[in-house]
Amino acid sequence: MLIRRTLFTALLSLSLVACSGVTKPESTATLRPASVTWSENFDTLDAGKWIKSSWAGFWQQPGLTGAFDSSLASVKNGHLLLTLNVQNCATGLCARAAEVQSAQTFGFGRYTYRFRAASTSASPTKSGKVLSGNISGAFSYVDNSATEIDLEIEGNRPKTLNAAVWNTVNSKDYSVMPTGVSFGQNFQTMTYEWRPDRITYYLNGSKVWETTKNVPQQPAHIMLNVWPTNSAGWGGQATTGTVYMLVDSVQFEAF
Repeated sequence: MLIRRTLFTALLSLSLVACSGVTKPESTATLRPASVTWSENFDTLDAGKWIKSSWAGFWQQPGLTGAFDSSLASVKNGHLLLTLNVQNCATGLCARAAEVQSAQTFGFGRYTYRFRAASTSASPTKSGKVLSGNISGAFSYVDNSATEIDLEIEGNRPKTLNAAVWNTVNSKDYSVMPTGVSFGQNFQTMTYEWRPDRITYYLNGSKVWETTKNVPQQPAHIMLNVWPTNSAGWGGQATTGTVYMLVDSVQFEAF
């Protein structure tokens, strides 16, 4: 996990510097943390609220390349539709992935996400097949993991909830939680409550984990993404084809 995240952050920083017209998820003087309830039901993808990513993906490795493609983040049937496409190419496997970040930053409060992890179905009313080789994520992030609070679902372990908390790229606490639900087959409601001294995670209203270690203090952006893996461990071996992560809603309630 630490090796993956360290590589992730190093490549993230390099890629964002190299790509023109890309907004890095970091705090600036013009971004103030929200202090009231904020919600998104994805009737549209408001460019004033959300920024689509379009930079070289952090997953680069021999045999797996690609980038985030802004055209693969859209709204359909009242849901945010994030598409991941992996195809054979001259260098091995080439991926196009999707990511959005909130334009605003958010601080201590309750964050609630209702989403279905990646599957072959783009329809919110029809289940698809869950494939190995991807990560579906909903998280808070800013400034090289000065704040990072993760909810991640692996394609190869679709009934496992991964939770992690970072306050630097080298300081983290995490939990890997097998559950009785299939995140790629049905919509699930996941929540974390971020307080100055602890972060508490909930799945469908039930508490599943709490940590008081490495609790971040800096307001951060809300991030939603789906991206490829090609590993026997994290995310699973890559599968060619197309999968879709669907987000029904996001809500923030300030403490």
